[in-house]
Amino acid sequence: MLRALIWLILTALSGGGVVVYALYQQYQEQSAEFRILYRDITVKLAQNDVILALLSNSSDPAVVQHKFPYILRWQTQPHDPPRPDINPARAGTYWINSPQGSLLIDLPTLLTDFAHTQKFHHFSLSWQGVALLTQGAEGHDDWWRWEKQIISPSQPLNLVVTNNPDWRNLPWLVLLLMGVFWAIAIYLYNQYQMTKRQRNIADLRAHFSELARLNAMGEIAAGMMHELNQPLTAILSYSQTAQRLIAQQQAEKAQPLLEASVIQTKRISALLLEFREKLHSDEQTLQPVDLHNTWERVAVLLGNEIERGKVTVINQIPESFPPFMASPLGIEQIFHNLLNNAIQAQQQTDKAWVAINARQTGNDIVLTVTDGGPGLTEQALEQVFMPFFTTRKDGLGLGMALTETLVQRLNGSIQAENSPNGGACFTLTFPLTQQEA
Repeated sequence: MLRALIWLILTALSGGGVVVYALYQQYQEQSAEFRILYRDITVKLAQNDVILALLSNSSDPAVVQHKFPYILRWQTQPHDPPRPDINPARAGTYWINSPQGSLLIDLPTLLTDFAHTQKFHHFSLSWQGVALLTQGAEGHDDWWRWEKQIISPSQPLNLVVTNNPDWRNLPWLVLLLMGVFWAIAIYLYNQYQMTKRQRNIADLRAHFSELARLNAMGEIAAGMMHELNQPLTAILSYSQTAQRLIAQQQAEKAQPLLEASVIQTKRISALLLEFREKLHSDEQTLQPVDLHNTWERVAVLLGNEIERGKVTVINQIPESFPPFMASPLGIEQIFHNLLNNAIQAQQQTDKAWVAINARQTGNDIVLTVTDGGPGLTEQALEQVFMPFFTTRKDGLGLGMALTETLVQRLNGSIQAENSPNGGACFTLTFPLTQQEA
């Protein structure tokens, strides 16, 4: 809707500019036509003064009428009493009066060439408000009007013409092409913005994924310390006991203790190898993952938060659900983020609960995580997977962005919506048989 409005505004502004320029060009052309018409009429009327000065009583009427058919009558004696310089007679005729005599001019005949060739909508010649010659409509509603008095001492007639724009000759093809141009420009700009946004989001997610792994290293290291503490303690105990036995000349009893120390050392090596593989982002091995047990394990890890918030965690994944080929650590992180967010969203809820269920649809696995919280706002529904978006004061806004990245690495998809009964609902879809993305 916004893009359509922008296109409409840009097209209207640019099209309006083209139309205004085209109308200005038409106005200038018609103004030039008016100046030509005014000049020709001025020249024609000036001939009457010359003719009046040359005529005499001896002039042959037939010759005069042949050469000047617009002269109906003439008089070489001045009127007594004197008349005005111009004396309108019947429609389209008027007397020119001077001390030398008078001429009765038929104005339509005088201007017959101009009357048929002029292109104006309204054309009129008048004297002191009396119309002598009028052609076309009245012209009161016409767009353009030109008016000027003829410069003549004996015939100061007032010339008025009006006209309208020629809408048919506007550059309609240019206007159409301009609309197409802005549509293409807006489309290309949106494609550029979308590509840029996707590239920035991909870069941010890759960066934040690394940050999340670094933050997770502390938790993993604490777990590894717990795992390594037992074999190291055993190795220390075995070694000290073996030392005492050797000092007591009982070396044969120390042999099993040394072998046990070797076994514990190999166990430490295996744990460290597993630790390194978990930290390596590009070489995680896909393994069969028991989703039911993984959810239970994550619930144990978040046991303190669950107990503190009095949250009921419901596991509706069947124990017989087929294993899912994935990275165990990745699935744990996905479940951990979803469960932790659901717990955080229900801190002010009396009866807090989180439920997960799984079903197999064709060749896909569909997981649904719902809770009894207040649900997601419209803004959260649009930006829940955007990096740095969070509704918690102390949140970083990285958890759900990392979750979506982990889901996509497993060729899956995740959607957020609100349940009909309230609360948030996250739906995860994975292919049952896959390779790591």
